[in-house]
Amino acid sequence: MRETQHWFNDKEDDWGFTSMLPLYEPEDKDGGFLVNGNVKIVAEVDVLEVVGKLDVSEETLSVKESIDVNEFQVLPSQVEFVNRLFERYSDIASKFRPKNPHLKTAYMNVLLSLTMMIRQSPENLSKDDLVDAYAALGSLGWLEKKLDELSEKKGKEEACEKCSDLETLLDKEKAELLAARAPLLYDDFFLDDLSS
Repeated sequence: MRETQHWFNDKEDDWGFTSMLPLYEPEDKDGGFLVNGNVKIVAEVDVLEVVGKLDVSEETLSVKESIDVNEFQVLPSQVEFVNRLFERYSDIASKFRPKNPHLKTAYMNVLLSLTMMIRQSPENLSKDDLVDAYAALGSLGWLEKKLDELSEKKGKEEACEKCSDLETLLDKEKAELLAARAPLLYDDFFLDDLSS
């Protein structure tokens, strides 16, 4: 197995591994990869960033319609399953009510993925699948810690903002107090009399 990173763009014409495999090796009778003239290549591709988009006609783009189920947006094919999930575990919908739609969608996607996985028969699941599921649940401690830190920072920010508002109000009150304590000047006294 070979692991590599590659930046794909319109200026790069070498998108393969030219030196990875000699051309005679796939057809070798004793160690080749060809079976009945076919070869199966499996590749895992992680996309870090998509720059631009292909020219695709609107006819080929499928718009995914979503349906509201207990204030969660789900695909039409998921409605029945989500309804049954909420009926059986009503606390799911009642305890998790974020206002941010991205969080709601992410939560629902993870919930659906995990529940679909555990509905499979044991013979279709590998131990790695189960380990990954436990890891998905268990490895969120770091995220909880980050959210706690963010919550603490938000609290400090709000407290500092209130202090700043109080300081502004205090400065205004001090200015009014100084103005009230200031003695009247001789000219101020006569000018007030003349204007009446």
